[in-house]
Amino acid sequence: MAFALPDSWPERRDCLGWRHNDPRLMAASRTYTVFQFTDSHLSADPAACMRGVNTTDSLKAVTALASALALPDAIVATGDLSQDGSEASYSRFREEVSQPNIPLRWLPGNHDDAATMRRCEGAEAQPLRLGKWHIITLDSQVLGAEQGALDAESLKRLEGELAAADAVSEYVLLCVHHNPLRTGAKWMDTIDLTNGAELLAMLNKHPSARALIHGHIHHKFERVVGNVQVLGTPSTCAQFAPQATDFEIDTQPATCQPGFRWLRLHPDGAVETGVERVAAGTFTPSNAARTNTPYVLYLHGFLSSPQSLKAKQALTYCQQQGIEIDIPALTEGPAATIAALRERLEAGIARTGGAVLIGSSLGGYYATYLANHYELRAALINPAVRPYLLLRDYLGEQRNYHTGAVHEVTEEQMQELLDIEVETLATPENFRVMLQTGDETLDYAEAAAKYAESSLHIHQGGDHSYQGFDNELPQLFAFLLSRTATKAR
Repeated sequence: MAFALPDSWPERRDCLGWRHNDPRLMAASRTYTVFQFTDSHLSADPAACMRGVNTTDSLKAVTALASALALPDAIVATGDLSQDGSEASYSRFREEVSQPNIPLRWLPGNHDDAATMRRCEGAEAQPLRLGKWHIITLDSQVLGAEQGALDAESLKRLEGELAAADAVSEYVLLCVHHNPLRTGAKWMDTIDLTNGAELLAMLNKHPSARALIHGHIHHKFERVVGNVQVLGTPSTCAQFAPQATDFEIDTQPATCQPGFRWLRLHPDGAVETGVERVAAGTFTPSNAARTNTPYVLYLHGFLSSPQSLKAKQALTYCQQQGIEIDIPALTEGPAATIAALRERLEAGIARTGGAVLIGSSLGGYYATYLANHYELRAALINPAVRPYLLLRDYLGEQRNYHTGAVHEVTEEQMQELLDIEVETLATPENFRVMLQTGDETLDYAEAAAKYAESSLHIHQGGDHSYQGFDNELPQLFAFLLSRTATKAR
């Protein structure tokens, strides 16, 4: 191995509080070891896979490799720990990576459910200090977006922490999910840390800032910017191909295996680091999902989010089946939402050769417009038929059910909804419509009448959330994938 413990490695203590909070140890002049795990993409189902790699098995393989390598002083997980945002996935992550009396710190990535992470947290979000080293974690998640950003409050707080470390000649290891530098992969460079340059400029004003570690890119990346090492780390599951123009899984034997990063933080501020991977051939990642299936766009309902139960169930199913699915947060008004969705659809069609839609409630109304416009197949779950009438009862400020964010519903938006109404379906057979008669929000009979010539499935009972949706997914995708249209107008 490239890294081994020195003969002078101190005896491990039984009490975490004594070891990491005792002032004598905080001032100790010795080297500390940190392990970084990132982008595990676990799901509630331990059998879930990402591009041919079982994400739970790959995480176990990486942690076994790390355990055989050394005993760390701390473990840092830099986001995208979960693919479906489930409590079960975060609990399993903790179970797999934790070691007795070794602190674990984590932060959210763009795929994580930050609220669920907070509910699952013990000390994972607390500040951590190892001797003269401060381990600082930053949240770069932007709700509903793949790219990241650090808000003004976080940057101000960070600058204060850096200044305090400068004043006593101590050091900082910064941890974030999104990459602050472009890596050369064109598609990835559009979803990086949008204010990464500002962050790096700040770090280089402070001699305490020594290194920044990040995830997101799913491959090894190492650069020096001024006095700061910028270190990207392989995923514990499938890797992304470096320098790729479009999304591509790395299948090269030397670089495609899951891995992690180790860091040795020296008392003089020096940083040693390296990446270790499981043995070649342990896992067989694949690009099959990108080449064999169309782009799937899931549209959630009014005041819902990608963290809704149905969205998570669809995500888990697609992950298991190797299907690419996009579940954006729909937080803007109808006109802006449709414009953004058209861009996503056209990019998805260009990349994969086809696209299909899934829409729930108001998302079903949007999906109807888009599927009719682009001649695509769509699956609709309790779709809204005349939301411009229903939502007039919600004019004013409304709070998102999942995120708590406040949205302003306006009369102008009702007109925007009316503007995209599809009075007559051009190709009714492109639609599979799933209704439950117990829907307490929408009259299922309206949708039954509108989509009478489509593949209509009416189930007695249930409710607006559509009970048993996960059981319908195999039939839903069989319909969607049986024929894929790609015509754009």
